Amino acid sequence: MENKAFEADADQPCSIRQLAIASHVHVCVTGDGCVLLDLKRDKYLGLGRGETELLAAAIDEWPKPTWECGADCLSACAKSPRLDELCSSLAADGLLVPAQRECVSASREPLPGMRREWISIGDELEVPGRIGLRHLANFVTAFLWARCSLAWRPILSTVETVRARKSRRVHDVNLTDTLELAAMVDIFRRLRPFLFAPEGRCLLHALTLVRYLSRYGLYPEWVIGVATQPWAAHSWVQSGNFLLDSNPEKVCRYTPIMVV
Repeated sequence: MENKAFEADADQPCSIRQLAIASHVHVCVTGDGCVLLDLKRDKYLGLGRGETELLAAAIDEWPKPTWECGADCLSACAKSPRLDELCSSLAADGLLVPAQRECVSASREPLPGMRREWISIGDELEVPGRIGLRHLANFVTAFLWARCSLAWRPILSTVETVRARKSRRVHDVNLTDTLELAAMVDIFRRLRPFLFAPEGRCLLHALTLVRYLSRYGLYPEWVIGVATQPWAAHSWVQSGNFLLDSNPEKVCRYTPIMVV
């Protein structure tokens, strides 16, 4: 992860108050600064605390620091001479764009926090499922789609496909769905060893599970999270307080950067 601002591009001046985070960019704040996920480049970028404070002061939708940074501090950051250089540099890389562009998301929902009472499906909540031919066919289909998507498609296209498919859902997950989710996850876990192992393949595992569950009209949240010191990225699936393919010990050190 890079802990420095991008080099400035003096030929591309920008009006700071008219800039917004590009729709293909996801941002989260950590204890060290902030991390950016650029889906177009399939790349993570990091900025330190100073740069994070500058951007939080200038860009309305930029996540605010988790460390102590009062209104006076943000006000001073907004007047910093370094701000123009930093924003121009990010704009030159396509990470910040004019707020009027259609490619900018109309609104960004706050990312969910990890401080909650987690329940791990398959460990703390077990609902045995009965495997049928349809489950086997749907599992294989979901696996092949996920594997081919990760191998041959840009990650941005994969994310957009998952988001579009989820947007067509009829209703949100309720208690009855949670029990069905648990049964489907049980079937998924029993079929998975025949095709792949989850270790070191969290993205493939999460995408396969999301696609598999969508075949039954179930649309949980696909999450990508990051951690620093040491740097790490992880992907998992959750539904409210329920973890579908992990446990609290494995995910609580991560800060969500993208939720679909």
